[in-house]
Formats: sequence, structure tokens, C-alpha cells
Amino acid sequence: MRRKVLAGILVPAFVIGGAGLYAVADAYDVVPGLLTAEPVPVTPAPFLTHAPVSAAPAPASALSMVGDDAPVPSAEHLQSLARDVRDDPRTGTSTNISVIDVVTGDVLVDLDAADPQVPASSTKLLTAVSAVADLGPDHRMSTTVTWEPEDRVLTLVAGGDMLLAAGEGHGGDGADANGYAGIADLADAIALAAPDALDGEEVSVAVDDSAFEGPAINPDWPQYALDQGYVAAATGLAVDAGRTSPETYASRFDDPSVAAGDALVAAVTALGATVAGDVERAASPAGASAVAAVPSAPLSDIAHLLLRDSDNTIAEVVARVHALETGRPTTPAGAADATVAGLSELGVPVDGLVLRDGAGFSERNRISAEQLTAAITAGLDSPNTSELLDWLPVGGLEGTVASRYAETPAAGSVRAKTGSLTGVTALAGTVQTADGRLLAFAMLADGMEYNPQGPRDAFDEMVNALAQCGCE
Repeated sequence: MRRKVLAGILVPAFVIGGAGLYAVADAYDVVPGLLTAEPVPVTPAPFLTHAPVSAAPAPASALSMVGDDAPVPSAEHLQSLARDVRDDPRTGTSTNISVIDVVTGDVLVDLDAADPQVPASSTKLLTAVSAVADLGPDHRMSTTVTWEPEDRVLTLVAGGDMLLAAGEGHGGDGADANGYAGIADLADAIALAAPDALDGEEVSVAVDDSAFEGPAINPDWPQYALDQGYVAAATGLAVDAGRTSPETYASRFDDPSVAAGDALVAAVTALGATVAGDVERAASPAGASAVAAVPSAPLSDIAHLLLRDSDNTIAEVVARVHALETGRPTTPAGAADATVAGLSELGVPVDGLVLRDGAGFSERNRISAEQLTAAITAGLDSPNTSELLDWLPVGGLEGTVASRYAETPAAGSVRAKTGSLTGVTALAGTVQTADGRLLAFAMLADGMEYNPQGPRDAFDEMVNALAQCGCE
């Protein structure tokens, strides 16, 4: 079956040139120069970057059918390019590369592509593809409130949405998945369905996130990831991914669920309720009935956010929602099982695949370049994930690749997920050649010195070579 793939993804030059001026966050990858005033730390945080700014939106639609008449690059030439990357002193012998023709599935580069390596944040690509393939692009997480009138208890029940707004949600009105639904929307619904909860007589507020058994803090996450605001506890319930302020790198609430409960207290108090005591964690009482519910953004929009921004918290909770909805334990192990099973169902080879988290913080994850390109091509061939390329950030324009390809041949023609940990650099996505052929690629390198600039530059040079390729 002919795959649904990218056509016309080349963004007009004036858009790319403007976007090249943005100091856009590689939200969770290391940006060169930021730490130059300090000694190299022993356990440097991955995913550091400049302060983020808003990027211009990508073109409204990037997908259509691409024919198979565009010339296919020479496999021999591309294999030579890959060997040059491995031989480059900026990378090293641990560098493995896969390049696949998206239309035919033919392998054009196999540089030890089946060997699993530490993947860093490219893990998120597998998390997103597998979850959306299984649950569907329109799947929504539901956050509910129950009311038990005898003891006068309002309970905020987690459904996996950790992108709630404290106030009213925007409902997708020109915005991304963050803040699609809001705590204030729940309060308004309570006022309609259970007005006696807001009549001034004392009520108590609890949160129930027992559907997400945890541990909410993945044991494989390094402490600095929590200390520096790179990730929040994956409780299945939060406002703005558990941030304590709007900044991308804000510290996170120790208990995002209780913080969301505090937001509900504020919202119902504004409508006349009198809340007694602090928010507590408790199961929804027997006899309670649901009086309010709000849906999250569609899962495809959430996948776009987590891939564009490399959002660790959302990647982790999406993996656990995937486990929940497929009848598995909502634990790191259960989430990994769900991801692996979903990939296997798509036809992605899973031998040697090891997942310890959904975000890529774990240094015990093992993913091969072949598995990443297979996930891309299989995802494009599956109805539920056929819009995958719309979720990946456009090089030179948005997300974690906004500042990497501006004013280069690959600007606008590459869509990719980055990855960086100490001594690890990864890049996986697609690039359209100068002849119009769409290629899926993955490059992984580990076991290097801390500074990722060298391998990153070497990878980008190969991507630019692919973008310019006639290579027949």
C-alpha cells in the first residue's frame, strides 16, 4: 500500500529566514554556550536551552499523497555519507545510522542500524506513535468532579490530563493542547449540576488520582531533572504540567494533583462555595455522582506538543494513559509494555528494545536507529498516525529544531525529534531531498564527551546533504 507521506513541506524562504531569528527553546536539549561560564558539571542536565519565544506556526497542512516517481538517492552514496559521519572525530564509532525511503520502505543506509543504543529524548517518538496508533488521534482524557452531598465532598478525579488551565480552557481556539480544558470550566459545571455544593455551607475538596498507581516519579529519572523543572511527577492530574509559574523551566509542584485541587478550591470559592480544610488525596466516596467533566485536547494535538517541545512530563503521562486504556498497570513497566506492544502491532521490530520511561531521561533505555525509522514509516502507513509529520517540528521554524536549520538547505524540508543526554546525541525524523524524495532517518551516538555540539553539527551536516541530494 502506498504510504501517506509528506509533500510540499518546503516552507517559503521568507518564513524560514524570519524563524531563524528566534532563540527558540530546544526545550529539553543542551544548547551550546549556555553553561560556558561554569565548570562542566558531573551530571549536567539535558535539554537546557535559551529562554523560549513563540515561533511562527507551521503551514496549516503539510500532508498529501506523494508519488513514487521522484528519483531515489543512491544507496551507495548515502551509505558513504553515513560512514563519513561515523568516521568524523566529532562523533565516534558508536554512531549508528538508518535511512529508509518512505514510499517504498527500501533501506538506503544501514550503519549498524539494528544495534540498540541510549536514545535520549528520541524515545518520545516511539511513545507518541505507539499511543496514538493504539488509542486513536481523537482520543481524549476526561477529568471529572464527583459530588457526595451527605458528607458534602467534591472530588477532582484524574483522567490523565496534565495540561489543564487554572481558569477557563481555550477549547482549541487557535492554541495548542496546553490549557484546552480548565478548572474553571469544571466549577461552572458544578454550579449547574450541583448548586447545593456552592450554597455557602461548608464543603471539602479531595483529589483522586488512584487510576495512576505510579510511582509518579519514575525511579530512573535523575534528581536534577526534578530539581530544575524538567519534569513533574506523573500523577495524571495537573494544571500546566505541574508548573508553579508560566516559565518553561519553572519549578514543579511536589504534588501536581493536590495543586490542581487547590485550583478547584479557588474556582468554586469564587462562585460562592465555602471550603473547609486543605485538599486531601482520597478516593471518590461511595454514593458520589459525577457532576462535571472536561475533555482534554485530542491525543494527536498532545502528541504534537510533546514532540515539538520535548515535554518530559507529558510524554511520561501519555505512556501511562496508554497503559491505562489498554488494561495494563499504570506503572513505568506497564507503560513500557504498552508502548512496545503498540509498536509491535504496527510492525516495528522490537527485539532489543528496552524502555524504562516514556520521556527518554533513563540511561537504561535502549532503542536502535532501525526502530526509530521503522516507527516513522509504519506510523505514516497507519490510519491513526498518518498525520505524524504534522506533529514533528519543522527544521528552522519551530520547537527543538527551530534554531538548527535556519538558512540551510534543510530549512523547511526536515522534521525531526532531537535527543540529548550526557554523552548522547540523537536525531530522528524525515527530510525531503532536492529531487522531492521523502526519506526517514535516525542517527544515534553515545559514549562521547559531554559537549553535544560536535555530534550535533555532524548530524546536521548529513541532514543538509540529504536535503540537497540528487545523489543518483
